[in-house]
Amino acid sequence: MKIHVDKLKKTFDVKTTNKVMRSVYQFQLDSAKLASSQGKDGVGIFSDAIALIDRMEDFLVKTLGLSKQDAEKLDDYFSSEDVQKMANYVASRLMGMSDEEIKESTDNAEETDSKK
Repeated sequence: MKIHVDKLKKTFDVKTTNKVMRSVYQFQLDSAKLASSQGKDGVGIFSDAIALIDRMEDFLVKTLGLSKQDAEKLDDYFSSEDVQKMANYVASRLMGMSDEEIKESTDNAEETDSKK
């Protein structure tokens, strides 16, 4: 599957093997677990935030087969929000969503967030 990551200005050819799909689902599960700060103190919340950034970067590096230079860009040039959007985009594409469906889903989520 061809996946174009705008922020990196590159297109990647990613095979949807069981290993890759397992990684996608594990990334989604880890993200959900780490995003829940209920019942955690400040140390736990910050530890989880760091772990989530590391997990997102690791997911992108392994799934897309990023070069060392591109992997360093994730840390040095992009915000954690940018990296999260990239990781979610890649995961969504691998789970079968089209670019249009991802955009619609993202727009709906942003609209819901703005109403809160």
